[in-house]
Amino acid sequence: MKEKPKKRTRLTGNERREQILRTATEVFSIHGFHGSSMRQLARAAGISEAMIYHHFPSKEALYDAILEKRLERARHLYFPTQAAEACQDREVLETIVGNYLREQKRDNSFVRMLLFSALEDHELARKFVEKPLQDYFLFLSSYFEKRMKDGVMKTMDPQVLARLLIGMVHFLSLLQGIYKDPGIQSAGVEDLKNLTVDLFCKGIMEA
Repeated sequence: MKEKPKKRTRLTGNERREQILRTATEVFSIHGFHGSSMRQLARAAGISEAMIYHHFPSKEALYDAILEKRLERARHLYFPTQAAEACQDREVLETIVGNYLREQKRDNSFVRMLLFSALEDHELARKFVEKPLQDYFLFLSSYFEKRMKDGVMKTMDPQVLARLLIGMVHFLSLLQGIYKDPGIQSAGVEDLKNLTVDLFCKGIMEA
């Protein structure tokens, strides 16, 4: 007796919204904002344009929703508040560096989308730099400043120091995931994390 084909399960509203966000992130990361149309997004998602407009009134609103979703996911990954409150310097740095490298290895479409946005001089890049990125730098630089006052870290500009840390790990992920630099392709996340944190700590910690 032949087995009856399973009925296709219809996605819930939230599931459909998540699907659209995932697909749109990938399309925007390849074609940019100006090079992507709602019709193109709908085709990539396998749905109608009307379905996208049901969830997002415009392409701009969809772009904003992608940013908000990513920020919602990122807070627990890049703001190790408990470790910071306990002054666990190595834990703070390893959490930030390790999570960033793991996330970019898993999916770098959002970073590619941000790069496109910056090149297009799109508002998304400005929104990201002016608010969430500044909030993050404030968190990290405030922590560094506190540890400098505690006499644990060398005295230097904490704002610059925060950007140096993120600059190191960000460029590593670009070399591996986007530029495909052959000299770093075989390096694992744990090795890169440990090497980055070791070098950083040797430079900022008081002997």
